[in-house]
Amino acid sequence: MVKKPGLLLLQLGSPAAPTPGAIYKFLTEFLTDPQVIDIPAIPRHLLVRGVIAPLRSRRVAEAYKSIWTEKGSPLMLYTQDFSEKVKTALERRFDVRWAVRYGNPSVKSVLDDWNINELYVVPLYPQYALSSSQTAMDQVKDLVAKSGKSIKMFFLRDFFVEPEFIHSQTAQILEAAREFKPDHYLLSFHGLPEHHVTKLHPDKCFVQAGCCEKVTSSNRWCYRAQSMATARALKEALGLTGGQMSVGFQSRLGNRPWIKPYTDELLPKLVEDGVRRLLVSCPSFVSDCLETLEEVQIRLKEQFLELGGTDLKLVPALNAEDHWVDDFSQMLTRHNLHWWES
Repeated sequence: MVKKPGLLLLQLGSPAAPTPGAIYKFLTEFLTDPQVIDIPAIPRHLLVRGVIAPLRSRRVAEAYKSIWTEKGSPLMLYTQDFSEKVKTALERRFDVRWAVRYGNPSVKSVLDDWNINELYVVPLYPQYALSSSQTAMDQVKDLVAKSGKSIKMFFLRDFFVEPEFIHSQTAQILEAAREFKPDHYLLSFHGLPEHHVTKLHPDKCFVQAGCCEKVTSSNRWCYRAQSMATARALKEALGLTGGQMSVGFQSRLGNRPWIKPYTDELLPKLVEDGVRRLLVSCPSFVSDCLETLEEVQIRLKEQFLELGGTDLKLVPALNAEDHWVDDFSQMLTRHNLHWWES
């Protein structure tokens, strides 16, 4: 019997529990990744283990408690549900499994128990970044190499304007908008430090004002350019005009500059311009998580109301919606989808 190729869906991961101890363990694994905090190893470990993780663990635990469910982390539950549905949809084509970059189920535990000759890897991040997509793909390659297994690997590095992704994201926004009736739309993407972007395109990024107006060969892997391309595609699909949509970047940490504009700094101007019912979608997250459920649905909403807004609604992430499962499955089996061979 011919073996089916494997399909590995990768997510970032989640703490095992909303407790300071579990958060410390998760942050330590996450932030000591050199693709996430890209400083030399010794100062990176000292900074994370001695300063960041101890200081943030208790506060982050409280944030996680506000979104935790009886069954556990929303991100993990949605990812598992999505993966099981994709497994059913693609059972004739692939042996589908899922893993996380940090925490469990680990990539190593999944690969160790997998007897395959071909592996297709999909990091579940629409827009490419070193600190998300690339570190996940690098881990898979490293673990396969160390295992001694002979596995031919293919990677889907991004899907930021693939028609199936835009179709599902548009449907999700329209469904929320029909009920909420917003007077403005805000797309809030996860932020990145500027130097993560300039590292890939040192002569192109942030050199001129319009450098992200189009994705070309010169900025192909620029996270901000990809995010803005997603925004333009969604704006067109939604039939919105110039002043009906804004784009921001959230989740910045530390004092180094992150890509702009910052989501939270957009709100005062929106309220000043008369926006009262704000619909927020986060198209860099395919599964709801701390950054959507706590940062946007709770804290950003509180900020908007304090500024004078009437209501803010978060568009649910694609999660395990049937239309996303269908679109995702169709995308992966489309003949002209570009897989990067390793």
